Formats: sequence, structure tokens, C-alpha cells
Amino acid sequence: MPVVKTTIDPANGIDQYVLINPAKTLSVMVLNYGGTLSHTLVPDKNGVIRDVTVGFDDYETYKNADNPFFGALIGRYANRIGEGKFTVDGETYQLATNNGPNALHGGLEGFDKKKWDVTILSQEPASIQLDLVSPDGDQGYPGELKTTVTYTVTDTNSLEITYKATTSKDTVVNLTNHNYFNLAGVSQNPNILNTQITMTDEVKGFLELDENALPTGKECSWSDAPYMDFTGDKAGTTIGARKDELKSTNGYDHPYVIHKDYVINTSDLPLRKAVYAYAPETGIQMEFATTEPAFQFYTGNFVKSGVFTGKKSQDGVAYGEHAGFCLESSRNPDAPNKPDWQSSVLLKKGETYGSKTVFTFGVRQ
Repeated sequence: MPVVKTTIDPANGIDQYVLINPAKTLSVMVLNYGGTLSHTLVPDKNGVIRDVTVGFDDYETYKNADNPFFGALIGRYANRIGEGKFTVDGETYQLATNNGPNALHGGLEGFDKKKWDVTILSQEPASIQLDLVSPDGDQGYPGELKTTVTYTVTDTNSLEITYKATTSKDTVVNLTNHNYFNLAGVSQNPNILNTQITMTDEVKGFLELDENALPTGKECSWSDAPYMDFTGDKAGTTIGARKDELKSTNGYDHPYVIHKDYVINTSDLPLRKAVYAYAPETGIQMEFATTEPAFQFYTGNFVKSGVFTGKKSQDGVAYGEHAGFCLESSRNPDAPNKPDWQSSVLLKKGETYGSKTVFTFGVRQ
């Protein structure tokens, strides 16, 4: 069966869904808790199956306060909102500030900590649908928000993730998946500093950040900060090569720009191939494509060492700083408070928020 449901914690109603493509060259596991992508299994250059997702074997560890959103669906608002404040229809809303002076990743109990309803859509391709109803006022956000996310595993070794949301009254929305990838599989290399990153010409630049990691509104070019550039002759630069030039963040934690079509539903926009990541230890390559205007490139700079042990599929190697990297497709951080970007995150009653992101795996010999 390409889609298999297993109840891993009957007392808490926690289920795990395994999605496998026909060739058995890509398998993912998803929990109904947080819509969490817990495992991604792909063959390496020698045919050995590697788990390239950082996460846990058990459900309880995901509830640890130090869990940095491993594999989780993020909502209502991915990334940061300055001072946790925004205004919709003339009314100002105050969210919990859980990241210094910022609201981060939806609040104290964001979508990553909710139990989602799951439906098996299809056995081939292997596909599941996750649904969540967030009530009006949840974590301080206005409107009852109905969110649907689908995970589909294809015969082309792709994991496709689609997002949709509707609201009962005007609100702000920005959804993503916070998977941490380690294409060496952790057991081969417990950090991703040796992983090579290539950004295509679809990536136009990056957003300047202030001291609170909020965009100033300025879009920077590669000449402004050459260490941010993974395009052209900088293609294939390792994550760790220029880490010393990123002392304040201990690595990459920056929003990159793909396009400026600031619409609430990007699903009908082109799927743009933006990033290729490659681990020489295993030969595994991953392609990242999205309809979204931006993505956050985060290199696990603040994963705490000595707290978490890896999965059986990763030989129990402990997780620590730079255990994985994230490519979080999304709208811009703090967009509710930036007039030029508001249209991309202001979901009005009667409209549909939407996007699509695809991760495709293969081997480079």
C-alpha cells in the first residue's frame, strides 16, 4: 500500500502516515500532530537508503520546548511579525511576542502544536490531505481560518506540498513547512556545513534585516553582501564556507527574494526552481521549487546541542548546531506591517490563500 496509516500513540490519538512512490525511491512519514514531516527516505549514490529529515521517532519529543519546529507546518503566520502587532480593517491586533520583540511562527500554540484531521486522498500517487480549523481569536488572530495542506509523493521522486486557506473575516496568513534537511543523513555528517548550495537565476536577491531580524524594506543585491550569493560563479558554495561573515546569526537565517507578484493566491503562478542542495557524502541532491515570492534560508544555527538524539534511521546520532537546513517557502517576514507587501498576506473573507512548493530528490554521481 503506497499510503499506510499507523497509530503510534493511541492515548493521544497520534497517527503517522507513510507515503511511498511506486519505485520505492521516495518515502515520507507525516504525523497528524503539527502536520509534521518526520522522515524522508531516499537512496544515496550507493543505493543505501538515507533519512534526510531531522526529527524524532516518537511523538512526545516533538512537544519538547526546545524543539525548533522540526518538520512542522507553520501558521497562522510563518516567520516574524514586528512587535507582534498588525492592523486589519482599522483594528490593531496584538500577538504574543515569543522571539525577542517579535511574534514568531504563529504564536505560543501555532499550527505546529495542533492535531490535524487527515484524509487519504489517493494511493497512487500517494497523497494525503490535512485540515485544521483555527477559531476566531486563536493566538490573537482575527477570523475563523480553515486551512488545508496536501502532501503528495510522486513517481518523479518529488514531495509536493500545497496550501489553501479561507477565513470568516479579514486576517493575515503566511503558511510554510519547517523541515530541516540533512542530505548526508546525520549519521554520515551530523552538520550540514559541507552541503553545497546553488541558487538559480530565479533568486533575485535578499532582504536587508535590522537588529531584530525584521526586514527594513530594502531588497539587496549580491554586491551588497557577496557572502549571501549562491548564484553564478558562487554556485556550489558550501553552507559553512562563509559562516564567519555571519557572526550575528551564526549562519544563514535570511529571506531570499524570488518574485514580486504579491498576490494572496500564488498557486496559479509559475513553479520556479530556486535552489539545488547537494551533499557530497551521499551524492544526494535536492531541488527546491515554489510559487511563492520568497523563502527563508535557515541553517540550524540555534539548534541546541546535547538535547536531542537522532532517529534509529540515523543511527541515533545526536542533533546539535547546524544539524539541518531549511528552505521555508513563504511571503516576506513582517509583511502585514509593510504597505508594499500587505497584499500578499491579507486574506479577505471570500478569497482563498494558496501556494505550492516541491522538493525533488535524486543522486549526483
